Formats: sequence, structure tokens, C-alpha cells
Amino acid sequence: MQADLSPGTILKLHTRAQFQKEDLYSFLKKELPELDPETRLQYLSAILNDFLEEYRWDPEEEMRMDGYRIKRFFPKGRNDAERE
Repeated sequence: MQADLSPGTILKLHTRAQFQKEDLYSFLKKELPELDPETRLQYLSAILNDFLEEYRWDPEEEMRMDGYRIKRFFPKGRNDAERE
């Protein structure tokens, strides 16, 4: 499946991710289960390229998923106070 990396799609996914407690890749895996890991990583990259300042991460924290080591980016959305 071809990635739809249009600004509207990226904004929509970013907006929905802001209301989640999980990291961005896990959200994308749940939201777009039909996509292969490489395509999901393209979405993650596009979202972070446009909205990096709206996510928090620990440079030392990563997870292994779908054959990759992935840094965990958490949205700084309205639920951020609940996570801290």
C-alpha cells in the first residue's frame, strides 16, 4: 500500500495522536494495522518532521518492534500531565 503523506493526512494523524497515551509508533500500528513497518515508519517520520516540538522523548529510550529499534516519541497533548 502506498503511503499518503499529504499534509492533510499527516495533520489528521498527528491530531489524533495527541489524545493518546501510547508512543507514536504504537499509535500508528494500531491506527494503520494494514501497513507494513516501513510504510508506518514513513508516517512517523513525516509527523515528526512537521510536529517534532509537540512530542517528548528520551534519547536513551527505544523499543524493538517489527524488526526495528524505534525511539519512543510521546505526544505532549492534553494528557501529558497524566503521564508525568
